[in-house]
Amino acid sequence: MDALYPDPPHLTIAVWVAENEELTFGRACDTVGELGLVPSGVVEVAPRGRQFGMVQDLEDRSTVLLGPVEFESMLHGGDPVSRSLKAGYRGGRLGTVVVEHLFGTDGEAHPVAVSVSADALGLPEELWKAKDRKAAYKLAGWATDVLRRLAGRTGAVYGAIAVEETLPTPSALRTGASIAGLPFLSAELPASVLDKFHAAFGRTQPVHWAEGTLFPGWKPFAQGNPAAVDRAALAAASAALGNALTVGELW
Repeated sequence: MDALYPDPPHLTIAVWVAENEELTFGRACDTVGELGLVPSGVVEVAPRGRQFGMVQDLEDRSTVLLGPVEFESMLHGGDPVSRSLKAGYRGGRLGTVVVEHLFGTDGEAHPVAVSVSADALGLPEELWKAKDRKAAYKLAGWATDVLRRLAGRTGAVYGAIAVEETLPTPSALRTGASIAGLPFLSAELPASVLDKFHAAFGRTQPVHWAEGTLFPGWKPFAQGNPAAVDRAALAAASAALGNALTVGELW
């Protein structure tokens, strides 16, 4: 259903939280609700107790249309038989907005994301017309606000804003995956991890919030002309983050 699929390419604002991902999902839905998005009532669900990497792995998942009360209950774990995988919202100029679970691995929480059409942010800056530039800056501001609210509401350990990229789990980070796009790191992480991300983003000016630090490595998120990301340093920083989150050490 279109209510669960924004127009491509997709801009994804994702967080990873060590605790119950169902609780994180509900809090993400609360976040988009407080920003004025209108629930569509459409939810993708699956029976409780099913393990999955990608949502598509669940052959017995289904899409349901719920009334307002049932919709809110489903999003917050109120159904004893089924759990929410995706929930649809309508965002005016944003179009379809979806709260969803991203790819996960056994024994770890799935990242939870707010996804929307990237629109002009999915195009190279040199192709922007005046209206594209205006739309890109508006969407960048909205996405940054969503990430900060998500981090504050969920207690996210890390996250990212990215186009057509997923957010790796800690085990994926430990085995070679890098955080794509614009990383967010909790203020609770070790300084040694933060230092490695500062090195990777070089002269890019980070944004400091009470919740943590955002590294806005590309326009229109960054101020001025951000320096190119050092990919080797980013890989090392991502691995350090994954290692810091070894089960039983910090979270």
